[in-house]
Amino acid sequence: MDVRLLRPEEAAAVAAKLRHRFVVADRLERQRRDECLYLVAWDGGNPVGQALLHRRRPSALAVAGVVDSLPYIEDVFVLPEWRNQGVGTALLEAAESGAAARGDRGVSLAVSTGNTAARRLYTRLGYVDAGVPVHRHATTEPGFDGGGQSGNETVVDLVKRLEGLAAATWPTAHGGGRLSERR
Repeated sequence: MDVRLLRPEEAAAVAAKLRHRFVVADRLERQRRDECLYLVAWDGGNPVGQALLHRRRPSALAVAGVVDSLPYIEDVFVLPEWRNQGVGTALLEAAESGAAARGDRGVSLAVSTGNTAARRLYTRLGYVDAGVPVHRHATTEPGFDGGGQSGNETVVDLVKRLEGLAAATWPTAHGGGRLSERR
C-alpha cells in the first residue's frame, strides 16, 4: 500500500471508488492552490482510502480559537473491505507528516460521536479531546448518481500534538508524489 498526494491523472480512479468527481476535482484544484493536501491510499492502481488535510480549519466548521488555527484533517475514509488493515493509520500518519513538514505543531479533526471505530483509531494514535463542547456539524456530499446528501452529525473535536514527529520531505502539491520518510 502506498499513500500519496492525488495527481490529476488519477482523479478518474478516485472518483469511481471514493468520492464524486465534483468533489475530487474541487480537492485537486484546492491542492493545486496549496490550500490542502488530498491524500489517497493505493493498492497497486486501486484507490482504497483517502484523507484531506486543510492548512487551517475551514471557516464554515470553526469552533474555537486555538483549535481553528490548527491544520484540519477531514474526510478520512477507507473502503469497508480495507478497514482494519492499517490504511486509516497510514492516511493519518501521512496527514500528520504533511502538517509537520509545514512546521505545524499539531492537527485537529472532528469525529462523529457515534463512530466508535474511528474514535478508537484516533485515541490509539494519540488524539485527545480538544475541550470544545460536543456540537452539530453540517454535512454535504454529492452522490454518485448526481444527487446529493446533506445532514447533520454530532461531533467531538480532537487534537494531536506533533512535537517529536520527524517531518517528512513533502513534494509540492503541483507535482504529486509520496512521503519520502515515515516516522
